[in-house]
Amino acid sequence: MTDRSRLWKSRELTAVLLITLLAGALRLYRLQEVPPGLHFDEGFKGVTARALLNGAPLQLFFESDMGEEPIAMYLVAAALGLAGQEPWAIRLPSALVGTLTVSLAWWLGRELFHAYLRGHSRRRRKAQPSPIPTEHPTPDQREDRTDLQEQVFGLVTALVLAILYWHLSFSRIGMEPILVPFFATLAFAALLRGLNTNRWPWFALAGVALGSSLYTYKAGYFVPLVAVLFVAWAALMERGFLTLHWRGLLLTAFATLLVTAPIVIYFGTHPANFLQRPASVALAGSGIESSGPWSGLAKNIPSVLGMFFLQGDPNPRSNLPGRPAFDPFLAILFLVGLGRALVDTLRGRAMAALILIWIGVMVLPTLMTEHAPHFGRAIGATPALALLCALGAWTLWQGAVRVERQWLRVAVVPLLAMGLVFSGVSTARAYYLTWGRSPDLFYAYDVGLTEIAEYMNTLPADQDVYLTPTSRDHFTLEFLARRPFGSFDGRAGLVFAPPEQDATIVILLREDSATLPALQQMRPDGRIAWTLADSFGRPYAAAYQLPRLAGETDPFPLPDHRLEATFGGEARLLGYSLDTEAVAPGDSLNIVLYWQALAPLDDDYTVFAHLLGGHNPSTGGPLWVGHDAQPDLGHYPTTSWQPGEVILDWHPLAVPADAPPGEYQLEAGLYLLATMVRLPATDAAGQPIPDDAVLLGTIQVKD
Repeated sequence: MTDRSRLWKSRELTAVLLITLLAGALRLYRLQEVPPGLHFDEGFKGVTARALLNGAPLQLFFESDMGEEPIAMYLVAAALGLAGQEPWAIRLPSALVGTLTVSLAWWLGRELFHAYLRGHSRRRRKAQPSPIPTEHPTPDQREDRTDLQEQVFGLVTALVLAILYWHLSFSRIGMEPILVPFFATLAFAALLRGLNTNRWPWFALAGVALGSSLYTYKAGYFVPLVAVLFVAWAALMERGFLTLHWRGLLLTAFATLLVTAPIVIYFGTHPANFLQRPASVALAGSGIESSGPWSGLAKNIPSVLGMFFLQGDPNPRSNLPGRPAFDPFLAILFLVGLGRALVDTLRGRAMAALILIWIGVMVLPTLMTEHAPHFGRAIGATPALALLCALGAWTLWQGAVRVERQWLRVAVVPLLAMGLVFSGVSTARAYYLTWGRSPDLFYAYDVGLTEIAEYMNTLPADQDVYLTPTSRDHFTLEFLARRPFGSFDGRAGLVFAPPEQDATIVILLREDSATLPALQQMRPDGRIAWTLADSFGRPYAAAYQLPRLAGETDPFPLPDHRLEATFGGEARLLGYSLDTEAVAPGDSLNIVLYWQALAPLDDDYTVFAHLLGGHNPSTGGPLWVGHDAQPDLGHYPTTSWQPGEVILDWHPLAVPADAPPGEYQLEAGLYLLATMVRLPATDAAGQPIPDDAVLLGTIQVKD
């Protein structure tokens, strides 16, 4: 190595460090604030990772949330353990992985260009000459100049990936897709290093990385396919390729199979877990494409091709909606590089073919699924896109130095540098100033639920808190809420805390417009203690605070028609209310049952509400219509009931059109669906009620 070569090497390492620092700054800056909130899928990572830290068993595949591969989960668990259980800690692994991928991209670009310059093609059997004009270069000079080109190519590849909006965006989301480009970059950098040096450790590392890609995300399953197609192409196009490298490639294949064996065996015994998520979005199984998957594929092709230059992912969670993958300058580099790669592939250059194969295979996940273009499913292509942009920059520089006009030779490097600066500024501006301030993020990242969780955390610990209609099992709430709370759907029922207890009911007004007016009517002594508007200024949520009823021990509120029946000593039916006492055939009536929990219930019971009359030929008995459902249509099951609570449970009854006029009887009760056994019912005197069905009252079916 000459002194000049050593100097270049030192400067290269400095440049790699600076690019890595730039990538890290873009990916870590204001990570606590941008994106805002915490999306449902990020919350799932947090909840599951927290369970792992609390002693939950390790898993090879996480079956919840339609199934997820494990690496991201364990990285999030490590981040929560080190940085604390905060939302930004869920995103920290993605930011670090994205930054490391940029460093690996330098290595990948260097190794690929080394093979590109020094490799052999089907038509040429000698090393490519340096494009730098010189009269009598020595062998050392030629070596230094070639090495300099490799260095610059690697650095440009890393810089493009560092400033690529697509890669930056997913580096700041606490989700697993960002792992795909990391392992793909590591795999092909190591594989190319193995091909360049023919040393077995690099082939082994390539196999480990290829196998690990199956533990990242469903799109990662396509990474080994890229390797297979590349090796097949190289074996076909380059004479002696297999003869020279068969041992190393065999080691790569063995290492890949060894690493993938556990998850392959798992899916062999759990095929439904493997197919569940892909089947839900595949064109053939989504049910959206009524004319079949081929029609859907035909619609997806222009969308996927257009995502690079015209119209990108419309989902605000993944992209500035509609922003293409490339800004104008990177689009130029990409097109020039694409043209160069196509020409060189036709000439038999395997390294050019690798880039094209990589992109072609890694866009298949979005091409074959709904909602194309979907940047998350195609993110594995981003390192190859950076390679093509670097190839385009090199091609423009190479063309400039071959022309006779000196000014063009001098200007090309500053122009390329200015273009990359423009792209970097464009990405930062689009992400932080445009996307980061977009009102669309309020719903894309569950900002409203995040603020609700933060509000509930401020309420006194001895106060009962409820939420409607979103379930408390929503992963965003489950991760962020530091206190227990209940949830029900106010559109199908209401829950009131015991009268001696303070309570707050938080209502998502955008989804449930019925609960707040009902509370204000039933409990006018309450007050609206907190409100939240969405990013568009529309009412999103309100908290209605209910004070304890001083000196009161009786259940409240009370029904229009009072009675008392006890079920199994665990629940009491206080009575019922009707929206009408008379109904015409074909119309509906609504009955509201008033329940009170007496003790915790261990089983989820189903409520039945029946309308009984004369003999009904359709049922062979007195039943004319019934409505069976768990309380609050399953949103507040009996296992959620707390002693002293009053639960208002809606049941609609649609009177048949052929029901004859007359007086009809209402009855209600509880039963366990698994056994169809009714919960024993007793009246106020403690006497058993026949058939464990409480007779409520009568209604009139009008003529």
